[in-house]
Amino acid sequence: MSNSKRTYSDKELQKLSQLYKSRKILRTVFDTTNQAIAVFETIYNADSTIKDFKFIEVNKILLDMYLDNNPLGKTFLETSTWGVKMGIFGAFKNTMEIGQVLNEEFQFDKDGNNRWFCITAKPQDNLLIATIEDISLRKIEAEKLKENIRFEQNLTEASPETIVIINLSSYCVRYINKHIFPEAGMTKERIQGTPLLEVLPFIHPQDRNKIVNMHKKLVKAADDEVIEIELRLKLRNASWEWFNIRGKIFERRSVNWVEEYILVVRNITEYKSTQEALLKAERLSIQGEVARVFAHELRNPLASIRMSTDILNKKLDVEQKKEIENYLEILSRSTKTIDNLIGNLLNASNYSPAVLVKENLVEILNDTLNKASDRIYLAGIKVVKEYKEPTYILADKEKLIIALLNIIVNATEATIPNEGILEIKVKKHLTESILSIQDNGYGLQPPEIDRLFDAFYTNKETGVGVGLTSVKNILEEHDAQIKVKSTPNEGTCFEIFFQNDLL
Repeated sequence: MSNSKRTYSDKELQKLSQLYKSRKILRTVFDTTNQAIAVFETIYNADSTIKDFKFIEVNKILLDMYLDNNPLGKTFLETSTWGVKMGIFGAFKNTMEIGQVLNEEFQFDKDGNNRWFCITAKPQDNLLIATIEDISLRKIEAEKLKENIRFEQNLTEASPETIVIINLSSYCVRYINKHIFPEAGMTKERIQGTPLLEVLPFIHPQDRNKIVNMHKKLVKAADDEVIEIELRLKLRNASWEWFNIRGKIFERRSVNWVEEYILVVRNITEYKSTQEALLKAERLSIQGEVARVFAHELRNPLASIRMSTDILNKKLDVEQKKEIENYLEILSRSTKTIDNLIGNLLNASNYSPAVLVKENLVEILNDTLNKASDRIYLAGIKVVKEYKEPTYILADKEKLIIALLNIIVNATEATIPNEGILEIKVKKHLTESILSIQDNGYGLQPPEIDRLFDAFYTNKETGVGVGLTSVKNILEEHDAQIKVKSTPNEGTCFEIFFQNDLL
């Protein structure tokens, strides 16, 4: 038998070189990866059941895990007592037996050293190749995240505010933390995922522009900017409640693209009611003082007018009475009306809130014009009425007549005698009706329009400035908005927006 060395062909030498390089690369990867790697040889019992696993290849990361106890050449049961307790040995056996890849997390907890490992194992013939990754830091971070999520959930659920996240890609309510009005069907389940256009009907018609403008501002806002508004949301039947809404950007897709913004919604109806009650008390206090002054100052000249009218009636002969009969009747009616008004002013401190019921606006207008007929006749004003069909609103008829009467009387005083035209129109829309009262009088300057409804402001030489303040107060009780348009020397138009009674 020859002891001569075997010679290799160039082709064989090339293959051996490539194999050497491949093993070298594999070894480099083996030792530089951040995961521990072990290659096991499976040891079987005589009955072909798995007895143990022998370490035949390990990398540096795994050696560091075992510290001074180098497992190479030893079996799993010899070196890994805790691995058995943790269930790793059983998992390895199962993997070899069924031939499927293992991918599980295992917890090591000894003497306060609590660590988590992710172990992946793959069978290959008689070998088992396993990777071990320390995921303790990831687990801690995940637990912190869970805790933060639980904290945020508890916080949002306990918060008195309703928190809403609006997604601008789907243009819908992406998240809401609680019910808004379960009694009115505005539940968390119903609102979450709802398109924004379907939420719009819950908002008071006069406040819808507010939410639109808020949206426009938010999509252009800085990350730390907060946009705030107050608006009314619909409750059951015809009632509304006031809400404060604060909005802030929640997530951006890019510098110029807002993906989501968050709204914090709080019911402020009670606060609004308290605030309104305080303002009303202040106004009533002022009105009470005005009433006392009026009563003192008006009743003496009023008594004189009444007495003078009675004396004229007695002294004039029949022919003379015929000529001025209309004027004497106007004097008599007017003194009675003024006397009633004085009584109402004296009772102003006994304020009672408006009671809104279904009323026909057309009937209220006709009653108002009837009460103002004497003033209209004396001023020589032509009245043009552009309304016929019934228009139903929620109103306190007597109070609304007082408000409209004030506006019409102002119009008669603002026109040139015998040249005045008063146009009264009602335009009915789906959810609201617009009443316009237009005169062709002297008109107002812009600064006068701004102060028109201020208490004690007047542009009349003998006025005290309470009429239009009272108008505004009454219309606020009717949830009606009033706008004034005026051009000097051309006239003034009052527009009043009433909510239709839809029930």
